[in-house]
Amino acid sequence: MTDDPLTRDEVHDLLRRIFAAFTSPTATPADFAELLTPDYVQRVDGKQLDYAGFVEHHQALRKSIVSGSVSFDHVVTDGASAATVHIAEAVKTTGERIRLKVIAYYEFRGGRISLIDELTHMLEGEQGDRDLGSRTVHG
Repeated sequence: MTDDPLTRDEVHDLLRRIFAAFTSPTATPADFAELLTPDYVQRVDGKQLDYAGFVEHHQALRKSIVSGSVSFDHVVTDGASAATVHIAEAVKTTGERIRLKVIAYYEFRGGRISLIDELTHMLEGEQGDRDLGSRTVHG
């Protein structure tokens, strides 16, 4: 593996792949292992998850979300890091829709994501789903 900066296209591809895997109900921990470093850290709205916590987060969402998508409004990168503003949309098993505006900062190492630090703002949905960006099975 190398710590050479990623090209703009590689950053866009990596972000597209992580969100495609994350919104897929069939994604497995092996899928995430290709995209995230083993020491991955995610900070969302003051809560911190490690790699295992991220996998648990994905599993928790699979229990309440039937589909999801992410659309990027802005992506800025220097190849070693990136910042995005994006909209995350989801449909719950009840049919209710959730929309979140997310401002995120990423760091890359060895062609994978090593850090995501993000703030979320609910645009549509119930207040009980405010934790959607960091929800885990154990709370």
